[in-house]
Amino acid sequence: MHTKRIITPEYIVYACLWVVLTVMPVAIFYLRARADAYNEFRWDEVFHIWAWFVLFFVCFMIHDIFFAPMLLKKHTAAYLASVVSLLVVFTIACGFMHDPGPMGRRPPRMEMRGRDNRGPEMDKDRHRPGKPMGDRFFGPEVPINILILIGLLGLNLGVKLFFKSEQDRENLQQLEKEKMYLQLQYLKFQINPHFFMNTLNNIQVLIDLDAEKAKASLRDLSVMMRFVLYEGDKDWVSIKKDIEFLRNYIKLMQLRYTDQLAVTIDIPDELPDIAIPPLIFPTFVENAFKHGVSYKHNSFITIMFDVEDKMLIFGCINSKPHEDRTKDMPRQGGVGLVNVKRRLDLIYGNRYSLEIKDNDEAYNVLLRLPINNNIKTS
Repeated sequence: MHTKRIITPEYIVYACLWVVLTVMPVAIFYLRARADAYNEFRWDEVFHIWAWFVLFFVCFMIHDIFFAPMLLKKHTAAYLASVVSLLVVFTIACGFMHDPGPMGRRPPRMEMRGRDNRGPEMDKDRHRPGKPMGDRFFGPEVPINILILIGLLGLNLGVKLFFKSEQDRENLQQLEKEKMYLQLQYLKFQINPHFFMNTLNNIQVLIDLDAEKAKASLRDLSVMMRFVLYEGDKDWVSIKKDIEFLRNYIKLMQLRYTDQLAVTIDIPDELPDIAIPPLIFPTFVENAFKHGVSYKHNSFITIMFDVEDKMLIFGCINSKPHEDRTKDMPRQGGVGLVNVKRRLDLIYGNRYSLEIKDNDEAYNVLLRLPINNNIKTS
């Protein structure tokens, strides 16, 4: 099985680098010839420089393919040993490139004696004897070539580390998104059974008291279950469907209480059909029923929705039972409330606000959610 190499931005950068280096000698010699009539453009000089570029390019690619991955895998000692070996081989290759033979000798250049048109003569380098062995391998130009190669290898390493850091950042973001999705799914699975456990307990009590009401309650429960099954797994749902679920939930919860409980729902007629996360508001209402209703005294729950400055406002106020008013400790929400706060943090970050006021007479929840008109609901 062959692995297909994908052209990445990293290799596009390398390609642009070597294209520029390849074109540069042609441009320089061309401009030199245009500026000075006595310096004609010669392709053999360009080919001579390109021959050196081939040596640098081979070393560059060996470093990129074989040596740089060692450093990325934290094999620092092996990487340094490999780079030193590459520099030694490069130095030996430079010695042969400086050899006066056809491969290493700089091509002869025709030069004019002067402006008296006495005829051209060949560059004296053509007749110069070969360099001694020591000069070829340890001459003054060898350190310059080595520094150029080290610069290219450093550039290769810098570009590779940059794109690796970008890839690591993208992978981390993807992992965070997947982690957030799993957390949201986990929280939803915790919230959904929490609703129906209480509702089924209410219907169970109602069966012995009023069978017809129990049947109607089961129908309402089936509507709620349909919402959870088909809408609860979505990231966003229509607020009208969520409010319908909320109304059915309140209807079922009121079965347990007498007329001493007054529930008020204030929803403006012009409330837009915006997208919200499912099953956020019912948790606060459930909390109000659980902690704010007394069987001995008059109780109230007031629920309101509104839109102001591109923010959806939800409020839930409930009375406090007389037996709870003497407690110094503020009321702590159950699993459902904790999960809802966690969901809001994951979905909205710091773009939402949740204010909870617990005083002697009432428990007040005020939730503000940003409206995102780009999200469509089905």
